[in-house]
Amino acid sequence: MQRSCVLSFIALTLLSPLVHAGVVMEMVTRDMAGEETDRSKFYAQSKKVRMDQRADGAGDNSMIFLGDKFVYLNHTDRSYIVMDEAMLEQVSTQIDDAMKEMQAQLASMPPEQRAMVEQMMKGRMQGMMGQQADKAPEPRIESMGSSKWQSYKCKQYAVFEGPDKTQEVCAAKLDDVDGAEEVMEAFVGMAAYIKKMTESLPMMKNDSLNPGELMKQIDGFPVHTVDYVNGRAEREMWLDSVVEQELDQALFVVPKDYRREDPFRR
Repeated sequence: MQRSCVLSFIALTLLSPLVHAGVVMEMVTRDMAGEETDRSKFYAQSKKVRMDQRADGAGDNSMIFLGDKFVYLNHTDRSYIVMDEAMLEQVSTQIDDAMKEMQAQLASMPPEQRAMVEQMMKGRMQGMMGQQADKAPEPRIESMGSSKWQSYKCKQYAVFEGPDKTQEVCAAKLDDVDGAEEVMEAFVGMAAYIKKMTESLPMMKNDSLNPGELMKQIDGFPVHTVDYVNGRAEREMWLDSVVEQELDQALFVVPKDYRREDPFRR
């Protein structure tokens, strides 16, 4: 999933009430030429969250968070994948086995050839072996004063990785976004689960700002975000609508006619 999609999914959990009422919301993404590239619908209720992604107007996949696992639904071939602690353990075991095999192969090489291969794969091997690679600058957030997006009054923030600005965020007061203040506990739980997953998989680690950390550091709820690449604005994402209503719990259940896929099957 693209970084902007991941950020929007995490941010939108803030709208899932801890009571019986549910929330339906839409988030729109467009490029800087003004063309809509994605429209995602989010459902949240009782700490459960579902995102339906509709790139180019087609509902191709959904992602569901159930507190202790993620479920990815592929509606095209009617299949699903589960990411939970059991899956993380399986991935970790496979990485360990691959490293042992690689180390055995390196040990059988002539010294010059082994040194050349190790140098070529230095970065990857450090990540897989849990070693510390050259540390990138810590991401940081800077306040840019007041702003406005549609009907929301915002505090504006810039997100930097080293000298490079990667995002601008317009954050509205929690009181101005229905249900947001009551659901911080649910958001913190989901952010913690994502952090746990990335820490369990060394190859997934990077020094970019965890979206969960972003939500902790800004004062409010992001209603408009602009992503920057190489100093240029590349895409923007905004909260398009919010409706509070009771949700059908079937939204958070895998359809009976969907088959479970093994993500490690070759």
